Amino acid sequence: MNQRKKIWLEKIINSSYNNIAGIIVLKNGKILYENYYNGYTAANAVHVASVTKSIFSALIGIAIDNGDIKSIDQKVLDFFPDYTVNRGEKTIQIVTIKDMLTMTAPYKYKVEPYEKFFSSDNWIKAALDLLGGKGKIGDFRYTPLIGTHILSGILVKATGQPVLDFATENLFSPLRINVTHNVVIRNKEEYIALMKDKNTSGWVVDPQGINPASWGLFLTPGDMSKIGQLYLNGDFYCFSFYATC
Repeated sequence: MNQRKKIWLEKIINSSYNNIAGIIVLKNGKILYENYYNGYTAANAVHVASVTKSIFSALIGIAIDNGDIKSIDQKVLDFFPDYTVNRGEKTIQIVTIKDMLTMTAPYKYKVEPYEKFFSSDNWIKAALDLLGGKGKIGDFRYTPLIGTHILSGILVKATGQPVLDFATENLFSPLRINVTHNVVIRNKEEYIALMKDKNTSGWVVDPQGINPASWGLFLTPGDMSKIGQLYLNGDFYCFSFYATC
């Protein structure tokens, strides 16, 4: 990337985009461009939102490769033997990990009931209670938060480790990505403050201390470039959420 293109890029960013924290451009594993904006530096992590889904899909793939999960065709309820299914509910009993990863599982709602879910004492149970219903398995249904959280529970049950510990051991540490701690959010105000704080780091947890599969992870642009390069290289077992992989 020559200097003229860099000037052109930065002019566009400064004039039209006021929410960019940082940009890294890689080619063949080498950095062609790196810059930070709006008071952010290379050390500042940002909330990567739904990119967390793609990273979590990699963790599921690693768990399969390690033998912790037999295959993506395992039934979801295999991992929750103590969960009580209501009489007459059949669909939930045949939903698989693959259905969850590809967002083709049915749910008992038209719009995700976020407030009910987040105010519950057990997010995994709340998500399982909403899984199934009269919908058809195989029809795409984008579930940004609730459905994907079941995968967090599956990873914990399958590996016997907290999500962050498993991720650190099998993905983050080998890439020299430093996600040091869990982040507890008790209310809406704390959530807003967290997202505005340039010094936030870590991974959000639910009331049981389980990291969400769909959001809540904070990474630096440098961390993101490492993940992107890993996907580009095809160096690990990968399944995708919403064709993001």
